[in-house]
Formats: sequence, C-alpha cells, structure tokens
Amino acid sequence: MDRKGEALKLSRDMQKKILDFGTEIDEYYRKFRELRVLTDDLSFQGALINVEHAFFMVVQSLNILKEQLKLLEVASKKGEIY
Repeated sequence: MDRKGEALKLSRDMQKKILDFGTEIDEYYRKFRELRVLTDDLSFQGALINVEHAFFMVVQSLNILKEQLKLLEVASKKGEIY
C-alpha cells in the first residue's frame, strides 16, 4: 500500500474542501456582521461580536490545517517529516 500517495490524495482532497468550506463560512460571517451593525441592542451586539470572533478562530484553524497539509506534501516528496 502506498501510504504517501494515499496521504497526498487525502491532502489534496482536503485542501479543496477547506477552500469551499472557507467560502461558505465567510458568507455566514458577513451575515452575522451585518446583523451586528444593524442592531441597536448593545448586549446583543456583544453576543454577535463573540460569534464573529468564533468565526475568526475557525478560519485561523483552517489556515493552520491548510499549511500543515502543504507541509505534508513537501515532506512526502522529500521523504522527511518534521
């Protein structure tokens, strides 16, 4: 079984999914941000800011995952993983 080849395929598939998922997350983030801007209720705005922050954290995590998948691809070509 070619584990490196299988890992590369999974990595490439996952990178495509991350791109699609990231685009969808961005759309939801924009909707929540718009709701925050349009509301006058300060406590509700605070709750919406917390949701926006959570979206930011998810995007950061996806960026880290994407970078690690790229490093996996490099390591599989070199035969080294650090």
